[in-house]
Order: sequence, then structure tokens, then C-alpha cells
Amino acid sequence: MIKKFKKGAASFYIVAFSTLILVVIATSFATVIMSEISRTANDDLSQSAYDSALAGIEDAKVAYANYRRCKEAGISAKAPSSVDGTTKPTCGEIVWWVEQDTKQENRCAMVGHILGKIPKNSTEEVTIGGIEKTGAGGETTTNQAYTCAIIDTDVRDYRTTLNEDKKAQTLRASMGTEDVNAADTIKIHWYSTAGQEKFKSNLLSAQLGQISSGRLILPKLSAGIVIPPMVELQIVQTPKTFSLEDFDKVGNNQTDRATLFLAPTNSETNAKNKGENYIGVWNGSANIVSSTQVVKTNDHVVENKAFLVYCKEEGDFYCDVEIKLPNVYPHGGNSARSNNTFIISFSLPYQRPKTEFSIELCKGSECKTPIPTNTTTGDEPANKKITNVQVALDVTGRANDLYRRVETRLESEDTTFGIGYPYYALEILGNGGLEKALKVSSEYNFAF
Repeated sequence: MIKKFKKGAASFYIVAFSTLILVVIATSFATVIMSEISRTANDDLSQSAYDSALAGIEDAKVAYANYRRCKEAGISAKAPSSVDGTTKPTCGEIVWWVEQDTKQENRCAMVGHILGKIPKNSTEEVTIGGIEKTGAGGETTTNQAYTCAIIDTDVRDYRTTLNEDKKAQTLRASMGTEDVNAADTIKIHWYSTAGQEKFKSNLLSAQLGQISSGRLILPKLSAGIVIPPMVELQIVQTPKTFSLEDFDKVGNNQTDRATLFLAPTNSETNAKNKGENYIGVWNGSANIVSSTQVVKTNDHVVENKAFLVYCKEEGDFYCDVEIKLPNVYPHGGNSARSNNTFIISFSLPYQRPKTEFSIELCKGSECKTPIPTNTTTGDEPANKKITNVQVALDVTGRANDLYRRVETRLESEDTTFGIGYPYYALEILGNGGLEKALKVSSEYNFAF
């Protein structure tokens, strides 16, 4: 009897443990399933919120087009008077919404007001609505809207992307009502996601940072993608009146143009500044090209060497350098820089890889303030505003209780300066053909 009882007890324990294991497995499966259902629902809401933000971006583009149309018609800002949400805003009111103080609490509602989608005395969000299909085949209504849509015409930095299809970008550095002479430094940031592992594994200095007999040895194109890439920066500045021959003249810290080649390295030793040496511009805390060095790039008796810039894996951009602006070459005793002819052009000499750029204008201690991740908030850095070249669109979208925020840049065509800039004056095509676009003027003096 005792032996049989012990056999029965062993069976009980086996059944109990087996049941416990099955319960644990079933509970684990249920937990995983519930987690996946929750994740799927959150992903759907996140995508819906992102779609809401994109809808706000498209509305912001339309609102900005209306603003440009009103500005080109010479309409001045006029504060809204009507509180009727069905009344379309006038041109004066549209201009007011875009140009009002950045600290205004109702600034988030500017796009809705400009498009007449919300009452003028309201700060409500703009409802989009929509239906989201669930994985079970049912339908759930998702409450979609964009809660804040801001158009900022005065950005703190100009941003763009260059690649093989867009090898260069030229912009007229305008500062609105502020005199362009208030800036004495151009700060350029650049970065590329291509070939990050090469940068991190210290291969960049071997590819692009070799120095031999005081010369920078540049890699062949077949050496592979370089991260971040080499950059060519051209600067044009003139007084209000000038002659074409002034572009070929240099004086004591004076020039009307400059061409700088900026070569990245992750070697502090190679990038170390050695006075006016063209190789290294790293002073231990920042990469700085002096105004004297900038002038030499246009001096025909001095060799225009590339500048070696120390880059490190830090912040939004790996590479940054401060270009100190020299004085304008004087003409007729006028040495002040003209607001209408201050032009910056930057390009990829190797035409690759895809590279993100940022350009700032600053003066003195302003240049030490890092650019913000978002440039449309009230907490802005001290550097100069760049106007009439780019617009920042900042939109927050919502789906139920989940929010997504999107910021993008919209090119603002300068209708007062022509229809655009050529990439090249002379180009040799792959089929051996030759194209050129030259314009020669007999005018000696130009007034801007």
C-alpha cells in the first residue's frame, strides 16, 4: 500500500508541474500578444499623428504662398478686426499673422487663421479627422488634427542637402532690416550619413588627412566615400559701387571674393593651427579661418591650399568652421558691404556623398552659441537672422492623445534678385560636348 501511495504522489507532482509550465507558457504568449496589439495600436496612432503633421505642412505651404502673394502686392500688416470664423482674412491680416511677434501665444494658430479654418479670436487646433482600420478588420475613428503650425520667415541658419544631382547651392545672404555689416563671421556646418563606420574607425585621417612636405594629399575618387566630404566655399562681397576688376584685387585685409577648400580630418594633430599656415585651422577649441587667410585665397601670388578642419562625432553636424570675413575691397572710398551683393556659394568638389549643410551669420561671441535643433521657438540663439532665402515650417500633429512634430525648410525664391543661379559657367559633358553660359557687360561701375 505504501509503495502504491508513493507512486500516486509522484504522478500528482508531475501533473502539477506540467500544469504550472503550461500556465506560464500560455501567460507568456498572452503577454506577447497583448504587447504586440498595443504596439500596433501605438504605431497606427504614431503614423496618424505624423500624417496630421504632414497635412499641416501642406497647409503651411499654401498659407505661405498667400503671404508671398500679399507681400509682392505691397500690402502692409494689419491686425485682424473681425471675429467671424467664416470671413476670409484680408491680405493685411495674412501679413500680420506671419510677421507678428514670435512671443505671441496665438502664433501656433497662424496657419488656421490665414486659411480661414478657425475663427480669428480662437487658438483652436485644426481638425483633420479620419478612419483607421484595425488589424481585426474593424474600423475605429481616430481624432486627428494639427495643434500648432508656425511659419518662420527669419531663420537662424540656412539648411540644405547636396548630392550628385544638386552639387552646389548659392544664396544671397540677406539680413532683413539689419545691416549685413553687423556680421563678421560665416559659420558652416556639414555632415553626411554615408560611410559613418569609416569615420568612427579612424580611417578618415588616413584617407583625407595625410600631409606631405606641407601639402595636403587629397584622395583619388576611387578611394571610396569620405565622411564628412570635402567642401568648396565661395564668398562674394562688394561695396555699393564697384568695378569688375575689383574682384581680382586684394589689399590689407581686403577682398571682394574668396574661394576656400575645407578638408575634414579626425586628427587633432594634422588639423592644429600653425599661424597663417593653410593646412590646420584647429586652435584647440574651434576651427577658425582668419580674415588674413581668407584674403590669401584670392591673392594670385599665393598658393591657395586647402584648409584642414578637425571634425568630431558630436551634435547634429560632425564638422564646423568659422570663416572670419575680411573688409570689402574699397571702391570710391566706400568700404561698407552691400546688402544686395553679399553672396555665399558652397559645393561638393567630389560631387558626393549626400551631405547636410547649415550656414550661419554671426559676430563675436554669437558664434560660440550652438544652433538649436528647432529654430522656430522663442528660445533663439544670439546669431543673426537670415531672411528672404528660406522659410522654416514647424507643425505638431495629433492623433487621439499621441503627438508628432515635423520641421522642414521651404526655399523662398528671391524675386528681387533674379530667377536663380547657374551651377557652372563652363561644363564639359560626358559625350565630349561643351556648354557655356557667359554674360559680359561693358558697364564699369555697378550700383546696387
